Amino acid sequence: MPGEMRRNRDKRRSEPVDCVTTPCVLRDVPGREPLPASGNIEAVNSNPTVVAGPAPEALGSLRAPTRNPALDGLRGIAVVAVIAYHLWPQVLPGGFLGVDLFFVLSGYLITGGLLRRLDAGLSVGLREFWVRRARRLIPAMLLMLVGATALAILAGGELPAGLRAQWLGALSYTSNWLQIAAGNSYFASAEPPYFQHLWSLAIEEQFYLLWPVVLVLLVVVLRTKAKLLAAVAILGVASAASMALAFVPGRDASPLYFGTWTHGFGLLIGSAAAIYASSRPGPQACGPLPRAGRTGQWAVGLPLVAMLVAMFLLPDTSGVAYRGGMALFCVASAGVILSLESVHTLVRAVLNQQHLRWMGNRSYGLYLWHWPLVVLAGVLFPPQAATAATLCVLAATFLAAAASWHLVEQPVMRDGFKVSLRAWRSNVAGRIGALRSGAPGRYGQIVPLATLLLIPLCAVTVLVASPGQSNLQRQLTEAQEMLGEQADTSGIAPAPEHRPAPVTGKGTGKAAGSAKAKHGTGGDVTALGDSVMLASTRELLKELPGISIHASVGAQIREAPEKLERLRDANRLRRVVVLGLGTNGDLPAGTLEKVREVIGPDRELFLVTVHAPREWADSVNEKYRSAAARHVNVHLVDWAALAPELDDFARDRIHPGPHGTHEYARLMTSALGNS
Repeated sequence: MPGEMRRNRDKRRSEPVDCVTTPCVLRDVPGREPLPASGNIEAVNSNPTVVAGPAPEALGSLRAPTRNPALDGLRGIAVVAVIAYHLWPQVLPGGFLGVDLFFVLSGYLITGGLLRRLDAGLSVGLREFWVRRARRLIPAMLLMLVGATALAILAGGELPAGLRAQWLGALSYTSNWLQIAAGNSYFASAEPPYFQHLWSLAIEEQFYLLWPVVLVLLVVVLRTKAKLLAAVAILGVASAASMALAFVPGRDASPLYFGTWTHGFGLLIGSAAAIYASSRPGPQACGPLPRAGRTGQWAVGLPLVAMLVAMFLLPDTSGVAYRGGMALFCVASAGVILSLESVHTLVRAVLNQQHLRWMGNRSYGLYLWHWPLVVLAGVLFPPQAATAATLCVLAATFLAAAASWHLVEQPVMRDGFKVSLRAWRSNVAGRIGALRSGAPGRYGQIVPLATLLLIPLCAVTVLVASPGQSNLQRQLTEAQEMLGEQADTSGIAPAPEHRPAPVTGKGTGKAAGSAKAKHGTGGDVTALGDSVMLASTRELLKELPGISIHASVGAQIREAPEKLERLRDANRLRRVVVLGLGTNGDLPAGTLEKVREVIGPDRELFLVTVHAPREWADSVNEKYRSAAARHVNVHLVDWAALAPELDDFARDRIHPGPHGTHEYARLMTSALGNS
């Protein structure tokens, strides 16, 4: 009998172990005790480990980690940064980095929990893991989807477009890939999707789905935590490198920003930090955290200061952000997180403040609700009421997040789906019963019951009525199709005549509509523009038949010299050049000089000033006016002076509507001397 038991034990040891469904532990070679969750990394490096079956003395040793309230404070900073970025992008241009901080925290906490199970000799428990994630994520998101969709009925005839597709992306956690497929821009979108912010939740959910299996495979293959740490770090570097190498200045970086792999380095860096933390002695098990000395205080404080500085200084369109900036931010975040778990510092005390922790606990709801409310406020409030809109958005966001936390998130996380559903059903039945009973105060049940009925009804109504495209999107799509069908009847652009350039427009700072000499017809004009010019394509073709328009959404002024050079080399650059660029970014130094060098002295250059609520608009216009004042063959088309007199714009206050595009085209015609 003992011999048979020994043979069975030897057989089990020789069989491969599946740590996903079978308990598994990272433990030393035979004869050593299994490593605890907080084992020393030096010990891991000096003693090779193997993946073995559960050690009897390890089973049942798994304990829930002590909650670190400072991490809640860090979540609070992350969600405040994201909200501020969407409300005041000119104040906090790098607030988008709050999403990367969320990624690092998620990778750290999820991987840490999985490693504790493995180190305790347990399986990762996929079913339980995914159920916990579902409890945490799905109820609050469903509440937001229904509630925000119902609120959209307030927009009346300007309902958000494409809501059915956005719901599909939200429920399947594929929002990021659907937005990439649709060509949506995160940074230059005139009318961003109502649920655009769910792209980050999609990336996190895809990580939760795949990472437990990948982690177990790495544990089985690599066997030691030192190798595991190196492998995950390499994956993080590869992810960041893929974003850096694929980034092209002047091209919309949204596909890189939305991509699961190209933007997954924050999750991987957080996971690497968790692996490192699991290999160190756990100070919490030995009592209060040790206090850091002066050097330790600086070592912790500087990374946090660097993170905050990046949020204030690193814009979302900067090449630095994509070429390592976001990755370095994630590394600094991981350093701060590790310090919060190991030593007591002033940073930990600050992050432990009650208000930060309150926001951190409700950060999921705050993140879910703020964006659709921002979009809706842009429809309901005129530009002159921007302050009132901001205050309403903030108040509604915090109220909705608090309600979500108390009514949905906490009950489901505490009691599970079945118990929570029974409690909600019982609550509704009790209210209906009280209304029918004729008891005093029964009419007080009408409002909550009517609300419970009307919110889903409004949501369904909005979903059914939501158009596939907004008016502006249809306008831009039709314009793009018109340009695609546009035929260049001349085939080859006529060579420019050598003649003295007229002096009209020099130094006036006005539109060149008073020109005494005409600058040709539409057949003499090459126009480069962004989505403002694209939206005006139909009217431009009417006013200036034969004009050659090269306009696209998100076009940048810095791209102009290269585009003009390609047209010139193909002999397609006409004698009059119009630049309608500057909506999507400031004018880099030397760009206009390069443009003038490309087009040569025998061509006329017309610059269309910018009308947009963007921080760089005044800078672009000042540079345009200065160039028109210095050069005799450079003229101004002052759209910025005319646009404020019009009242026909999309809700972004940038793109003109039908009447606005007509006035845009008439201004262009007048400036070119064809009136």
